[in-house]
Amino acid sequence: MDTDLDFKFSGTNREVAELTSAILHAHYCRNDVGFIVSQFDDSFSWFGTGEGEHAVGVDTVSAIFRQFAGQVPACNISEEQYHVQEIAPGAYLCSGLLWIVTDPSTNTYLRVHQRITAAFRETPQGLACCHIHISNPSSEMQPGDRGFPTGMARQSYEYLQEQVALQRAKLEEQTAELRDIYNTVPCAIMRFSRTNGRYTLLAANHATADMTGVKQDDVQDIDWTRGFCSCVAEEYIPHMEAALRSLVEPGDSTSATYRLVQPSGRTIHVNSVNSLIATDGTTDIIQRIVFDVTERITLETALRQKSFEDGLTGLYNRSKFRKRLEDGDYRETPHLGIAYFDVNGLKAMNDQHGHAAGDNLICQVARHIDGRFEGRTYRIGGDEFVVIDTELGQEAFESTVRTVLDEMAHNGISVAVGISWRGADKDIKAQFYEADKRMYEDKARYYRDEKHDRRADRHS
Repeated sequence: MDTDLDFKFSGTNREVAELTSAILHAHYCRNDVGFIVSQFDDSFSWFGTGEGEHAVGVDTVSAIFRQFAGQVPACNISEEQYHVQEIAPGAYLCSGLLWIVTDPSTNTYLRVHQRITAAFRETPQGLACCHIHISNPSSEMQPGDRGFPTGMARQSYEYLQEQVALQRAKLEEQTAELRDIYNTVPCAIMRFSRTNGRYTLLAANHATADMTGVKQDDVQDIDWTRGFCSCVAEEYIPHMEAALRSLVEPGDSTSATYRLVQPSGRTIHVNSVNSLIATDGTTDIIQRIVFDVTERITLETALRQKSFEDGLTGLYNRSKFRKRLEDGDYRETPHLGIAYFDVNGLKAMNDQHGHAAGDNLICQVARHIDGRFEGRTYRIGGDEFVVIDTELGQEAFESTVRTVLDEMAHNGISVAVGISWRGADKDIKAQFYEADKRMYEDKARYYRDEKHDRRADRHS
């Protein structure tokens, strides 16, 4: 029989010791009653550790042992010591001493110094156990005990204390790891209690101070009564209040992206995930995890601006213009002015002086138009520009367009233009097509006049 014990004897004596150990492991560690009773001799007697635990006869003892099935808590055995004597030809007596402790998983804490005496005899089928006597020093009064087995109680208490210390050490190690993670993650983590709509900060990690722009010791001094700090940008406050109101049942979660303006004036963009962790019907526990998304927002904004920017002139491009046609922002304004500009003679400029000269001409036109209609000018084609104005009245709008034309003419730049201005019946698409039609009429006049001038020059 295999065993991890290192006995200092061999032969049948070793087999007796190994079988004794196997019976003990089957009983205390695996509660394997079937294996134990299979080792009994036809003639068998047993004395157990408890009062009245003794019986004679293999059938009687086997029946008692089968009642132990599922009743013995899992234990661990250590420090086994055995001594074997051949007391008669083919008859052996094994005396043993070992520590038995309940496994911590059983939530039972007991440690005893167990003793065993087992008798075996050789049979045609091998060694058979004919007697077992189990006892431990604490089942009887020990020297010094008075009226109570304090020895066994002391052993169990010491074992329990060892297990408590072991679990405490594991818990402290895990707590230290979690605290380290809690205070070193780049996101802010906060917990609040909410009672009657008022919030109290319960805990906050170090990153909270970084995001709010204050010292760690000052985080608790921030006014959190609304569920968020005063550095939330004003325009986002209704959104934050609505997000927190939506947390009604445990498990509810909502996210919000907003700006924080720190006491230093620095502005950052954050995204917070707010979750209702628990409630007792009166007080809610809410957790917030906040991530700094400034870099992402900045990149997204830059990419969005880039996608709407004309690479040559820096004005809004055709994509932005198309979006403006569809987004309907102009509907809230009392009036709308559209001016459609088209450069005259750009092809001739490119043919005679090269495309660099043509690009320079386009940039000059862009500067003139945007100089008077800053932030309202779109380059929608190679030499085509559109102004969408919701600020100026009709007279001021038309006057500003004429000023642009005069300034360009002063610099030798000829541009065709079409204008549409409306009040109550404004319609950006209809007005764009109206301005487009008028621009082409103006361009047609330009080329008729130019043709007439060339004829006059030839006849003179």
